[in-house]
Amino acid sequence: MTRYYILYCICFFVITAALQAQDIDPKAVEQAMQRGIQFLKNQQKADGSWATEGVSDERCGTTALAVLAMRSCGVPTNDPSIQRAMTYMRAFSGTDAGRNYSIALQTMAFCAVDPVTDLARIRQNVELLEQRQRKRNENSGGWHYYASGEGSDLSNSQFSILALYEAERVGVRVNDAVWRLALRYWSETQNSDGGWGYSPDSRRTQEGKFSGSGGATGSMTTAGIASLIVSAGTLERGGATVVGNDIKCFQKPSSESSAQIERGIDWLARRFSVNSNPNSSNYLLYYLYAVERVGRMTNQRFIGQHDWYRAGTEKILALQDALGNGHWRPMGCGIISDTSFALLFLSKGRRPVLMSKIQFGNDEAWNVHPNDVNNLTLYVEAQPQWPDELTWQVIDIQHATPDHLLQSPVISFSARNWVLPANEMETLAKKLREYLDQGGFILAEAQPGGNGFDNTFRALMQKVFPEPGYELTLLERGHPIWTAEKTIDPDHIRPLEGIHYGCRTSVVYVPPVEGKPSLSCLWEVYRHYNREGTRYSEVAQRQIDNGLGIGLNILAYATSRELRRKDEIAEQVIRTQTIADRRARIFLPYLDYGATNPAPHAPQNLLYYLEKECDMRIETQTAAVTLSDDSFSDYPVLFTHGRGTFQLAEGQHRKLRQHLEFGGFLFANAICSADPFAASFQAEMLKVLPRAKWEKIPLSDPIFSDDYGGFKINALDIRQVERTPEQGTRARIRQVPPELFGIRLSEGERWVVVFSPYDVSCALEKTSSLECRGYTQESALKLAANVILYALGHW
Repeated sequence: MTRYYILYCICFFVITAALQAQDIDPKAVEQAMQRGIQFLKNQQKADGSWATEGVSDERCGTTALAVLAMRSCGVPTNDPSIQRAMTYMRAFSGTDAGRNYSIALQTMAFCAVDPVTDLARIRQNVELLEQRQRKRNENSGGWHYYASGEGSDLSNSQFSILALYEAERVGVRVNDAVWRLALRYWSETQNSDGGWGYSPDSRRTQEGKFSGSGGATGSMTTAGIASLIVSAGTLERGGATVVGNDIKCFQKPSSESSAQIERGIDWLARRFSVNSNPNSSNYLLYYLYAVERVGRMTNQRFIGQHDWYRAGTEKILALQDALGNGHWRPMGCGIISDTSFALLFLSKGRRPVLMSKIQFGNDEAWNVHPNDVNNLTLYVEAQPQWPDELTWQVIDIQHATPDHLLQSPVISFSARNWVLPANEMETLAKKLREYLDQGGFILAEAQPGGNGFDNTFRALMQKVFPEPGYELTLLERGHPIWTAEKTIDPDHIRPLEGIHYGCRTSVVYVPPVEGKPSLSCLWEVYRHYNREGTRYSEVAQRQIDNGLGIGLNILAYATSRELRRKDEIAEQVIRTQTIADRRARIFLPYLDYGATNPAPHAPQNLLYYLEKECDMRIETQTAAVTLSDDSFSDYPVLFTHGRGTFQLAEGQHRKLRQHLEFGGFLFANAICSADPFAASFQAEMLKVLPRAKWEKIPLSDPIFSDDYGGFKINALDIRQVERTPEQGTRARIRQVPPELFGIRLSEGERWVVVFSPYDVSCALEKTSSLECRGYTQESALKLAANVILYALGHW
């Protein structure tokens, strides 16, 4: 059975051929959001509020909902619209806000905009919501519209739960008794089919408990799933605990709500739709807003066989007003509210994916600390240099393809024991190699107390890299990982091993350290918000902080803090799948000189860029050619790069010289601006053309112009790696004139060899690296495109 713990459900990311994502244009999503934001701004009243449809005392709630939507879309807190709305809402205190909907939404807006200034107001609202929770008998636990109302409903109860959760996140503790009643309420109102309806069934069981909630709908079932996650998350124990100074790992999590959450998701998967609210004729956008919350809280991209984000985004884009007003038509909640719900779905659903946790075997194998990756993600997004809203996923490695893995810049393996049959190891090794070839990063950790995972992972890496020179080796203290962002206390540094592949260390492995908690155990006990009155000891907290710091450093190194949103990632995967099928005519083979190719996809990505920007028909399936193979002369333009020594074999100098004299061209660059390659390549080219000389290509040369259909280039962005005590290791971007060196056959003739001392290939590879000096991706693409177009123009 799948387990759901704390606030972060662990759900299977099961993928089949039927689940290929539909293309969504990120620009279309961004434009829809901006139009929706502008509509809200245009509808704001002079007093800072938004008009409400229907109920007169909901103006505060409608205003809060609009603020939440705009903040989620990135509107800054100092925006005049936000500030006027906050001034308006601050005039309503306690019961003045009106119904529970308004109080809850007002609380969430206070938490989202300026929780420090509004902490007292948040605390007052929490006390009011605690008082308004139904407590007539031990089986209550929900909320009604008003304090004086009888009974409860699941919609008001959902918003009350969300408000209390946001309050806890900013430091206001909610009484445990409130959470216990809420957990019981949501558990008992679930129907026997797994869904939830609007009102608790008035008929009770013999024990006096609720017996469901009437006919289930999609909107209320999503409310039930999310509310169970939140309520259980505050009370139930994870996979590790702290007792005094001791951190106890491998604890059995309390997961009483897990089965109910899974049944709710099963109900939703069977009836999933983006065209209507299942079992209801209304409230579509309200329902989709709740679907996004379920997908985000469960870290689940697919609900059953349905890609909820892509399907929902496609529907919401289609529903936006086509006449230029920017709103979404009312679908049960009013034009302001439904527009806000649509914006909340679009903005929250496309959060960048930081990493994916790999599922393999049973729960005891891969999921001993079920909240580790979630807690690390929450820690990372709280750092000032990172995006403030990130997400993560669970991927079932048996079903995932390399393209699915590529939707995460980092994938994480962790276990005590792992036995992998030989045939499965071969299949997995090929999958992981393709993932790494396209810029992926693997983080693995063996848990203390067993050697099964350690043995299996080491054997797996030998299959992934059968070539010599790619063994796991200890990362030296000078490696950028140790200084990427946080300084680690010497007492808490632990051995890290890695495999340097391509433009960086692409595999990091944390071997077991007996007597010390594993990193995942330390992440498991991290509290991303401290409930009042619950603090760890200084000794325990120091261990946790350093464990989080190591994780943060690894992720900063692996991603360079450059993360893509979900819509951008899916677009890249689909491009790779569709463009490769096209008939083509332009080739760019890699000149293989016997060294390992550190950036195998660089020429392919460059050709795709030429197709897109210059309307050229290209062949993306590039090949490697050697000077020993006579077929290399069939390709007028050759491409190569390297980090180490460039050296040609006996007889190859003559063959390359003949190729260049008969119209050929060679473009090369030093991977990460490596001096050994730069010096040896330039020396070898003088052996190829002994009567020639290297020249710095002047900025006035046609190669930097748009004469051949490329770009006029006067300056380019280059990444310089810097280390500061405040910000750790990071890439600073500065503009420089383009720098190329070339060789002509004779004075005044065309360039036949062009060389960039600054890295181009790793940028083309789209590999982020904190240790790689060179052009940014956009600059590298423009420069390389100009070089290739120049070469073709002289062919």
